Amino acid sequence: MKIALDTNILIRIIALDDEPRVKKAIALIESYGPREIFVCHGVLIETHFVLTKKYGLSKESVLNSFEELLKVPQFCFEYETSVRLAISKCARGFSFNDALFGEIGASRNLKTYTFDKGLKENKNFEWIH
Repeated sequence: MKIALDTNILIRIIALDDEPRVKKAIALIESYGPREIFVCHGVLIETHFVLTKKYGLSKESVLNSFEELLKVPQFCFEYETSVRLAISKCARGFSFNDALFGEIGASRNLKTYTFDKGLKENKNFEWIH
């Protein structure tokens, strides 16, 4: 890997809301080879938040965009398997960030303990009542 991306780069290539920056972001990505651009899980969580809360995009639209990002050959995602599983769980009703936190813990054979009653049905969490 040669570089990492900040949230605002992903926002540009998903929202396509600032043409000069979109072109720069795409040119940047295209200038790197396979798996040379690191995307950490925090950037994905922040991207999900910004797109759903600030841009008003639907959860489904954002998840579809994430699926497309996973296909970009230049990208290397932190906890990629956990990201894929979190996308699937989010599509079934869990929040993206909770699903991702649970999947990352599970990837290390850990249960994530929570007071969040809404996570009782997620097998990666142990609800404390």
